[in-house]
Amino acid sequence: MLLLTLLIALPALAFCQVDIQHLADLQFNRFDVDQDGNIEPLEVATYFRRFDTNQDQQISRIEYNKEVDTHHANDPPTHNVLLRLFDALDYNNDSHLSQSDYDALFVAADANKNHLVNQAEFRTVFYDLTGILPVGK
Repeated sequence: MLLLTLLIALPALAFCQVDIQHLADLQFNRFDVDQDGNIEPLEVATYFRRFDTNQDQQISRIEYNKEVDTHHANDPPTHNVLLRLFDALDYNNDSHLSQSDYDALFVAADANKNHLVNQAEFRTVFYDLTGILPVGK
């Protein structure tokens, strides 16, 4: 029984080692190509193309994993959170993300429907998709 409890608790403990607010802000800054404090639809498309290395209009889990490795290879907890984000965005569970998945992320994040996603809006959807709230929230 103790072993079962540990097996269930270990993934949760790994996620606790991630500063989720910092990670959300880091991802926001990667989306915000022009660094104006807002993500625009064109920036979402630019971000998508960066992951789509074979330019087949979809991001495979392998492509996504390679891009995440370029920034977080030595940080398994963060890597795991970002893979969890992939799974949350892969609505049809086909192990691929399409531009429409990223567009849906943008629409979900644009809480005030002004066709821009600010940092607070992005954080909210990032926390929802990863299932992790920052400490103290």
